[in-house]
Amino acid sequence: MANILLIEPKYKCKQPPLGLMKISYFHKNVMHDYVRFTKGELPQELAGTKWDRVYVTTLFTFEWKVTIEAIEYAKTLVDTIDKVSVGGIAATLLPEQMREETGIMPICGILNEPGKLGLPGDECIDQIVPDYSMLDDVDYVYPFHDAYFLSATKGCGNKCGFCAVQTLEPTFVPYINIKDKIKAIDEKFGPKKDLILMDNNVLRSPRFDDIIDDIIAAGFSKGATYKNPRTGKVVQRYVDFNQGLDALFLNEAKAKRLGEIALRPARVAFDHIEDRDIYERALRLCAKNGITELSNYVLYNSEDFGGKGRKYHADTPEDLYERMRITLDLKDEINSELPDDCEAVAAFSFPMRYIPLSAHERGYVGSMWNAKYLRAVQRMLVPTQGKGVCSRSFFEADFGRSSDEFVRYLSMPERLIASRGKISTTSRGKSKETEEEFEKRKAGWERDQKKIELWNGLYDQLGDEKESFIALIGDNEYLPEKFLGITSTLQKKIYLLYLTTPRLFALLGLIDKKSSTYDLVYDVITNECPQLYLDLLDTLADNESQQNYIFTNFINYFGKKGIRDLMDKLANVDYAVDKQMAKWDAICKKSGVEYIDYELIRVYRRFIDLEVLNENKHKKAKEAIKELKMVDLAQIMYGCIGDFEKKLLSAIDSERGQKLLSKVSKSIYDNIQLKLSNLLEES
Repeated sequence: MANILLIEPKYKCKQPPLGLMKISYFHKNVMHDYVRFTKGELPQELAGTKWDRVYVTTLFTFEWKVTIEAIEYAKTLVDTIDKVSVGGIAATLLPEQMREETGIMPICGILNEPGKLGLPGDECIDQIVPDYSMLDDVDYVYPFHDAYFLSATKGCGNKCGFCAVQTLEPTFVPYINIKDKIKAIDEKFGPKKDLILMDNNVLRSPRFDDIIDDIIAAGFSKGATYKNPRTGKVVQRYVDFNQGLDALFLNEAKAKRLGEIALRPARVAFDHIEDRDIYERALRLCAKNGITELSNYVLYNSEDFGGKGRKYHADTPEDLYERMRITLDLKDEINSELPDDCEAVAAFSFPMRYIPLSAHERGYVGSMWNAKYLRAVQRMLVPTQGKGVCSRSFFEADFGRSSDEFVRYLSMPERLIASRGKISTTSRGKSKETEEEFEKRKAGWERDQKKIELWNGLYDQLGDEKESFIALIGDNEYLPEKFLGITSTLQKKIYLLYLTTPRLFALLGLIDKKSSTYDLVYDVITNECPQLYLDLLDTLADNESQQNYIFTNFINYFGKKGIRDLMDKLANVDYAVDKQMAKWDAICKKSGVEYIDYELIRVYRRFIDLEVLNENKHKKAKEAIKELKMVDLAQIMYGCIGDFEKKLLSAIDSERGQKLLSKVSKSIYDNIQLKLSNLLEES
């Protein structure tokens, strides 16, 4: 009996690794080996175990880095490299690259012929029963797990240029009997709730009627239910042709048969605007035959492709918008024609970003797109939480009421894209939002509304400059250095809204005070868009671990006005920002700033801790700080120094006194540390 390890790299995925599940069943029930499955690395208790054979599956090529890491990890668990077997999608698509990086030549394609594993009895592992028990080895919960994972056909035949199926499953197999497999799974692992069919083009099969008959015989006719063996709860069963249905092959007869099974949803691809007529016809046929939940994959960021006997053009952002709008229009039209007693049709759109089959990461940008637009689409899809776009009101609010408005939104700074529309009154996540937290979030949202208003106004003014500005932001990299290279005053103004607050601080340190750019930036930040100035102040006030350049650039750019505004902001917390002020004090002394003494303000905080100042003196002390009158502040505290000593001595033995002494000691320590570090820097 051999020790067998199965590894799935640590990427996110919705379905368990079907290939490994079949290999697991083979080794357990044919070879009678010990088999262990892990996602990523093994748990600590098995870290030192050596294995007789390790299998690593692969999925998408853009998960290349984590996949290679999993293979390299597998090599550390065996005596010789020939005991590691690699297979799956990425391995089949890029076998030579995988061999070059790992030294292992992967097993390509599906395990549908003898000898691929080099083991006796491995005649056709692809058709073996999957081992569901191996999923108990890991804590990872796959969104789709309580289901039969099967195929009623193999291959596709369309040979679309963007699709991997012609490489993964080059031969079209029109029929595979699923009834016996379902029976075997039931006997070995218990019944499953749903049926997920991995067919790439089931509608192409001349034995489609036999496949539907098998599905019905397996207990998945329309309205079929399932009783959970653990809870006893009865729920609806569903069939999902997970890879989608090809609208080109859908006709009246096949739509009628699909209406006989518990299909949810009917996934119909709408990859190209040129397929509009075929797509609309397919959705109408589905709705006519009682299929009420429709879903479409909308490929975007693609290139010119051939497939289905024709040529397709590279899609544009406008194409993506139009395809989603077409689905909503069609859904509304279909529902308007339904009798009152019929269930309404729902149609969900799932935009899917095209990534070449050879890509090692997700960053590919199509010829009709740019990185900024692609990132904006991702941001727009965040509120859908992976459930697709179905509501017209949401679609028009998020994607716009026209394709022109959609492109406009794609051009908007990402933070402002997220802030459009009404503010949510409910917080997300496990912890409930406090009233104070909501008010802070609301203030940020209101600030963003002002920025959106300014951005819209500036964007409308671009006119003939729009094309060059889109080229400027197209790489989705917003850097202070790029700002300095902009010659257009208008583009400089609008570009400021794309900079993150830390990068805005960095920009302040790069601008020559004698240049016209200095006056322009100063005017935008303080007058045209004072919300940017408030962002700077917030960062200074809230970020304890801020780098020194942030405060240095701020005071050098805004001078005494900046310090006064910062002190005015900090008045609402009574200047309780000791960590920041320790840094600021050293920077001010080094820069020769004498109108503020942060060490004195920190001493003032000790007076406040002991409640030495009465209400009137406390008020005067705060005003002195806000007005940068350090002598007045010192005089107020000096007049109360006797009370400070008495309260300090009387509090020594109390818990509060100990806390205060700890604060004072820490303050002294920080001050000495800063002074020493500054002296060393100067030397």
